[in-house]
Amino acid sequence: MEILIGILVVIFIFVAGGTFLASKYKKGDSHADEIIAPPSDCCGAHEVCELDLQKKLSDEIEYFDDEELDRFKEKTPSNYSDEEIEEIRDVLYTLQPNDIKPWLESIEKRQICIPEILQQEARQLLSEAS
Repeated sequence: MEILIGILVVIFIFVAGGTFLASKYKKGDSHADEIIAPPSDCCGAHEVCELDLQKKLSDEIEYFDDEELDRFKEKTPSNYSDEEIEEIRDVLYTLQPNDIKPWLESIEKRQICIPEILQQEARQLLSEAS
């Protein structure tokens, strides 16, 4: 008899626990699945471009001794030559880790879209610096 009561108590605990967990993680209650599109003026590196809103809204452009990159204004990321990619890469790898985010903001304000490979490298450098 005591064994039967023990088994019933264990079954009750499992059912109660399962019901609690199911109600807690019920689909439809979470807003975490919502997809938010990046702004239309996004440089494509929005994963690393979480900059201060005030800086983003400012029209002031900060240069990082990279004025020569302005000639790439409005160039599509797929139209860079290997030499041009290396030139931009040289600038990226000479930056201090805490200057990478502001540099990405600067090139975005200057309407420079860097190639995807450099966007990935910038994200990697930022994650390593954290």
